Amino acid sequence: MALNSSAFFVPCHNYNQICDLLLSSARTRSTVKGLQLHGYVVKSGLSLIPLVANNLINFYSKSQLPFDSRRAFEDSPQKSATTWSSIISCFAQNELPWMSLEFLRKMMAGNLRPDDHVLPSATKSCGILSRCDIGRSVHCLSKKTGYDADVFVGSSLVDMYAKCGDIVDARNMFDEMPLRNVVTWSGMMYGYAQMGENEEALWLFKEALFENLAVNDYSFSTVISVCANSTLLELGRQIQGLSIKSSFDSSSFVGSSLVSLYSKCGVLEGAYKVFHEVPVKNLGIWNAMLKACAQHSHTQEVIELFKRMKLSGMKPNFITFLNVLNACSHAGLVDEGKYYFDLMKESRIEPTDKHYAALVDMLGRAGKLEEALEIIKNMPINPTESVWGALLTSCTIHKNTELAAFAADKVFELGPVSSGMHISLSNAYAADGRFEDAAKARKLLRDRGEKKETGLSWVEERNKVHTFAAGERRHERSKEIYEKLAELGEEMEKAGYVADTSFVLREVDGDEKNQTIRYHSERLAIAFGLITFPADRPIRVMKNLRVCGDCHNAIKFMSICTGRVIIVRDNNRFHRFENGKCSCNDYW
Repeated sequence: MALNSSAFFVPCHNYNQICDLLLSSARTRSTVKGLQLHGYVVKSGLSLIPLVANNLINFYSKSQLPFDSRRAFEDSPQKSATTWSSIISCFAQNELPWMSLEFLRKMMAGNLRPDDHVLPSATKSCGILSRCDIGRSVHCLSKKTGYDADVFVGSSLVDMYAKCGDIVDARNMFDEMPLRNVVTWSGMMYGYAQMGENEEALWLFKEALFENLAVNDYSFSTVISVCANSTLLELGRQIQGLSIKSSFDSSSFVGSSLVSLYSKCGVLEGAYKVFHEVPVKNLGIWNAMLKACAQHSHTQEVIELFKRMKLSGMKPNFITFLNVLNACSHAGLVDEGKYYFDLMKESRIEPTDKHYAALVDMLGRAGKLEEALEIIKNMPINPTESVWGALLTSCTIHKNTELAAFAADKVFELGPVSSGMHISLSNAYAADGRFEDAAKARKLLRDRGEKKETGLSWVEERNKVHTFAAGERRHERSKEIYEKLAELGEEMEKAGYVADTSFVLREVDGDEKNQTIRYHSERLAIAFGLITFPADRPIRVMKNLRVCGDCHNAIKFMSICTGRVIIVRDNNRFHRFENGKCSCNDYW
């Protein structure tokens, strides 16, 4: 496309006009127009002017062409502090943190002091790299130059420490700042959320509101994510109301968090509503909706959403394909899963260990254990614990203890592994009646000083979370809960329920097995819901471990005997029980 110079440049050497046009091209992502402007700048000799060079660097940075920014930087004969600031910022913004820090070093070697524009880019780079040691050096540099009290530098330091997982230093920096803005508060909230300190994040948000801070969409997104991770549906809805009043409900960032909130709390219809109401959808909200549908076993909706996403012009990324593969795995759609795995490669997205784990899980759950093993053997990357773990889980389901032991041996060769891997091996042996081998696996776990994660289930009621462990009687309404379970147990047995004690993976007599399985944590939580919630309200139970086969069967009978909708989220997916059927179709 030819450039009509008379339309763009009058007078021809008014470099301020060139700068304005470059800025406009950067804002509108008009790459072709910007390239033409660069050509004109070179021909007319305007690249000698530092301000023009700065705008060229900024244009290429905004166009996600950082190496073209570097070329513009190197072509500039006079490099001002702003020129250095522009290129350092460019690398930080385009996920090239090491180059950003290297150019900071070069800048200082040329006796130029970093300012309040350079330092935030440097701290951002340290945060991306999770290099708290380098970040502390930048912090010291900000003190030496007197910029540590600057609100933008201070906010970037809070964010850096938070992203590096050093929440104590992040909070110290936050408390020391004489002035704070919305970025400071949001960074601190994000830090608490990332570290799992959800209560602290919520208190900080409340404090920000008390100080009449004009919170932004990033603040709302962070705190709604906290509610999602804690499955605090009612509180999340209240914060959604605040976001609507603040006109941030149309933000894709807020929308993505709301989709996750409703999905993780078992209200998929709420997730759909939010998704459809967001006018401009970014990749994050598409991925959030795909994940929601996958976890709720709405596999056809996942496939349809994927098609709609591509038709809208949105390019899928590795997260998109992972969601689609997980959906196919949950539904047992092996052929479709293979198709999307190949499509990912055709889209020039290299599969990670998580994608291979999803593929192995899909084949393994379908009983294709040998094919799953062949996939692992032919992987172009080294199999990780998650890949072997997927095979191990499948072997447990299909009672192939020999292959399960082989998979576990491969995991142990990788070095230290999670306690869950030891438990998976132990369970595989126990399910096959090999209790001595199961005991050996657990002894190995104890010798390492680790413990099996306690199975917990919880229910939210009026902004209060009620948590239950198997067989415990510490809840204030324990007597009513156990009476309800006894009453319900009789009705279930009349309806045809027979306890499957093979899921009690201990060598004890039948009566004890029956008693053990009768009071699993999810059953206590459901009984609490039955005596607490009105009859027309679904009972939503969250669980940190996979629901066992007998409890899965028992909850089907509970839904028949009570006429209630019971939604259980375990550590893998959602199960919606209604009229004796589960949304997972007994495939989980």
